[in-house]
Amino acid sequence: MKVSFLVPDLGWPIVGIAARMARYLTGVHDVEIVGPSLWGGANPMYAGEFEYRRVECPRIYRFPDYAREVRKLSRALQGDVIIAMKAFGSTLPAALRARRERGCRVVAYLDEWDGAVAASWGWGERLKHWARDWAHPCNNVYVPRVERRLPECDMRLVTTRFMQRRFDGRIFHIGVDTERFCPQAPEAVAALKRELGLNGKSLIVFGGVVRPHKGLEEYAAALARLGRTDVALVILGPLNEHVRSLMGHPEYGEFIRCPAVDAASTRAIHEQMPLYLALGDVLIVPLADSLMARSQMPCKVFEAMAMSKPIVASAVSDLPEVLDGCGRLVEPGRVEAVAEALTQVLEDPGAAGEMGARARRRCEQQFSAAASRASLLDLLDEWR
Repeated sequence: MKVSFLVPDLGWPIVGIAARMARYLTGVHDVEIVGPSLWGGANPMYAGEFEYRRVECPRIYRFPDYAREVRKLSRALQGDVIIAMKAFGSTLPAALRARRERGCRVVAYLDEWDGAVAASWGWGERLKHWARDWAHPCNNVYVPRVERRLPECDMRLVTTRFMQRRFDGRIFHIGVDTERFCPQAPEAVAALKRELGLNGKSLIVFGGVVRPHKGLEEYAAALARLGRTDVALVILGPLNEHVRSLMGHPEYGEFIRCPAVDAASTRAIHEQMPLYLALGDVLIVPLADSLMARSQMPCKVFEAMAMSKPIVASAVSDLPEVLDGCGRLVEPGRVEAVAEALTQVLEDPGAAGEMGARARRRCEQQFSAAASRASLLDLLDEWR
């Protein structure tokens, strides 16, 4: 069986999830990852993880060319099964067109509720966006219309109970390679800590990309509340505008470090992510209490669990269920509670170590790459 993964754009981070899922199927099925490329090629963090196929449809983001470009994209898909990564104007319509024309199966993979952006708008804001973006079918104003076509799919894979309730999907977690993400050699960790100039500091590590709905500000503010110069917050994601804003904050900017200062260092950190995560005395998984965040299951939580490190996370989405008994959970918006949780973990390394060990055991049992691979293969076996 041939499986086509269709991404909204090869430059988007979702291509990393597609690459991981594609590798799960390689060797059992013929697999391709296909998509437009309007950002100068594959996302640099994932460029080497799969051989992507670019489809030239440079005007897919505009009417009236959109229909022609969708037809071109649809006819480029060769799979007996098409997995549309996100319900965007550049994915789902092309996949469903292929289904209508040649009878292939279509699966929608929904990692978050992208329609939450439009759902958060008031009437005035909605009219403003429509006035500006009516000619751009891949922008947020059109996402709710695309989502209304999700019932036409043969299957919807979702990442949280929120999404399951909303779109009647099957929960699928991408999982983590527990052989790669595991406790690291102390000598290598110590050498990296020296190289980064962080000797003598206790490190709180965030392994993801900083975006507004992540709620990282509360954890930074909690660090300032502790007032300890021997503690730093290390962000492993790229140095984007949100990170710069945090680092420039007068209250807590001095506590923040971000070693991913350019494309080369960002790639290096991605390639050595287990070693960088091992720097942490605490790994954090923050989420703000927003519509978007409630729909998400951060993949980074599974990497953190696999590292056998103590985790402090926001009690949002399904994180309380995933980390029950093996992580510290704090309600969003409670900076004092975050500060207290971080203090307790830092001051009781014995209990913190036991908590981390429990997290790794659960990850191996429920959230490993092997478990995710088996789940995805079982789904496709239903259609043989």
